[in-house]
Amino acid sequence: MIKQTLFLLTFFISFQVNSQYREDSIKLKDGFLHFYTKGEGRPVVLLQGGPGFSSYYMRSIADSLSGYKCILIDYEGTGKSQYRTPDKTWVSPEKVIADIELVRKKLNIEIWDIIGHSYGTHFGLYYAINYPQRVDKIILVSSIGTNNLFQRYANDNAMVRLTPEDITQLNTIDSDSSLNSVEKEFKLESILLKSYFFDKKKIEPFLNSVPLTEKQTYFNNNFFNAYFDNPNFWKWDISEKAYQLMKPIRIIQGRQDFLTDGNQELMNLRLKDSKIYFIERSGHFPWIEKPSDFFALLRKELVE
Repeated sequence: MIKQTLFLLTFFISFQVNSQYREDSIKLKDGFLHFYTKGEGRPVVLLQGGPGFSSYYMRSIADSLSGYKCILIDYEGTGKSQYRTPDKTWVSPEKVIADIELVRKKLNIEIWDIIGHSYGTHFGLYYAINYPQRVDKIILVSSIGTNNLFQRYANDNAMVRLTPEDITQLNTIDSDSSLNSVEKEFKLESILLKSYFFDKKKIEPFLNSVPLTEKQTYFNNNFFNAYFDNPNFWKWDISEKAYQLMKPIRIIQGRQDFLTDGNQELMNLRLKDSKIYFIERSGHFPWIEKPSDFFALLRKELVE
């Protein structure tokens, strides 16, 4: 009885939190572009990474931002906006920022702040370069720089953090035909995320926070592959234009993030109005591992 009561309470709380999000959509040539809003106040758009993740995991940031109108977007080909098969002819950063601008226009927002995570930091900077009059502040969480050259060594840096036992588990899960695609994806993630987290005990709660109804669209591997297969992927570089941005840019980086490679400090030096903060004993998801430190910084920089 106690377990059942706790389950119902947890479900009710989860339902209450999720019900605070208003879902809307924009008609596209193929299907719809889905987006979500929560709260009222100063508008801030939260841009997820992957590339290929739905916007759902960014709710764990939005839920802690009272006094703001938070906007989350499932870019076309991700989340609930999966109506056509992603391929390299249209999956690109240009398409992502076009989607972001469609949402801004739909909501009739004059100017907003940006919070980008991982590949969302690329999208945030690129959007600001193309629509500078629409952006006030930019917060880069777990920045990956201003081009894709880090990908030449990122996978090695991640895999070296896994043990031989982890690799064996990955191979076993990958070859298990009894698992459906969603089960396999989340079991693989539970191993792969060991590279992303300093505190490995935070991985299971992080994955378990995704409700069953969201798991099916949580990550689109086809989008991920198409993004990397785009012929401009290795040539894409926004360094020069990013360094000319006359916007306050703040970088929040986990000290133990395997993607923290020194480029973030170089960016901080080259950007015209930048500050960088390192969160100790934290990996790629600092708001999950060190929420007190992270949200104190985030709120401070959004207000200033």
